[in-house]
Amino acid sequence: MDKEIQALMSGTVGFFWPISEDGRFNEEPERGFVSKGDSGRLEIRTLNEDAQMSLLFPSQRARPHAIVCVFPEGSAVILNISRQGGTTNIGGRKASAFEYGARTVITRFPVEELDGETVNVRVKELSAHFPGVSKWAGLKVSEVKRERNPDGRARTATVHLKSPEQIVAELGSLTLVIGGHWEVAENDDRPLIYAPVSIGVKAKRARDVSEMITVLSRVQGLINIAHDSFMAVDGGRAVLGAEDDPAQYPSFWNDALMDGPPSRGKRKGGVGFPLFTLADLKGARGVSRWVRLYDKYPSALDAVVTPYRFSGMTWHSYMRDTAVGIERLIAQCKKESRPSWANEKPQSLALAKRVGTPFVDFVGDESVWASLFWGVYNGIKHQASYDPDPRDLATLALSGNLLLTAYLLQRCGMSKAGLDRLLNRRVGYQLRDRVRELVQNPPKNLKPKSSY
Repeated sequence: MDKEIQALMSGTVGFFWPISEDGRFNEEPERGFVSKGDSGRLEIRTLNEDAQMSLLFPSQRARPHAIVCVFPEGSAVILNISRQGGTTNIGGRKASAFEYGARTVITRFPVEELDGETVNVRVKELSAHFPGVSKWAGLKVSEVKRERNPDGRARTATVHLKSPEQIVAELGSLTLVIGGHWEVAENDDRPLIYAPVSIGVKAKRARDVSEMITVLSRVQGLINIAHDSFMAVDGGRAVLGAEDDPAQYPSFWNDALMDGPPSRGKRKGGVGFPLFTLADLKGARGVSRWVRLYDKYPSALDAVVTPYRFSGMTWHSYMRDTAVGIERLIAQCKKESRPSWANEKPQSLALAKRVGTPFVDFVGDESVWASLFWGVYNGIKHQASYDPDPRDLATLALSGNLLLTAYLLQRCGMSKAGLDRLLNRRVGYQLRDRVRELVQNPPKNLKPKSSY
């Protein structure tokens, strides 16, 4: 981790300048302390030393757009301010204080910006480092060559580091860039080599960092699905609008990209092969399509991505989110072009037929499966006393979520062969066998009276 970010996370004192939406700020800084809190977000607490401000309650202040800070280890701009509060004490033995919560920080902010009347906190480029996804990306940043003695013992090992050719796709006014990043740290007899895949977003004109974080978060969701695990970002770099050609690139931290759900954990090293690759999506254009699909079908995308970000989901909520995602996706498809396939009832059958052979082969009989899935969903939604067997509920919820995932990936350019590999790799043959068994011999009390 970058030393400046490490200092901010572990806790340090500093001077803080809250920045308004239009870039204005008070020349007199607030003095305080910053650290990573129990919530996983950056928490700042400063003294309220302004006599006039002490007469106001913290809730009466406008939430800052950003906070520039200077601390013993460096400088930074804190962004995505999610919370503002504090305490007001008039007289007595306690000091008044301001409190802020934030989700993003970029280091090495050019503090000379504070010499002007306004501060530019916009960003031109944000690149996230994803370790363990080189097989998914099809990019090789590092290569190790070994030479052995005649007796088989290792004689030499050579590490070759090379930045691969970048894969680029347009994303509206932004550009999506997939490439490699490498660093070498000489440390006596323990040299360190760091060579992750880099996925970044560039803009011709600097813009709010939240736009770029949103894109990277959506891409991470796709990578999570490919690895069936939360794949944490463990570093990254930024290019600020205030300094687009720095001597040393700033680093950035964001809680959503770098901190996974505690119960699922994070996987920082690639183990085995991903369920699908970047090549299966026809390269960066497929990733670009995935990002844009969020704007059309947010509920559907959330249903397949959210389980990797949040812990504690029950099978009831998993089933409900998946079915709602299917409902709203088909409703939106009807709004857009009224395709004939979307008229099939129940909606789970319409989607199963649309995905086609890969899913039909997976469940055995798509009509029976769809009727069971929608019936259980309606039972959960409408009947308070309905309580299906948890194993059957899990089987239907997982297979329904797989169907929704397959359709969305199909929209991104994945072939039927790729979908077939996905359905057989995600949870192996165990789920497929359970689904087929349920379809062939459904329990009498599984499905309520009405399917839809």
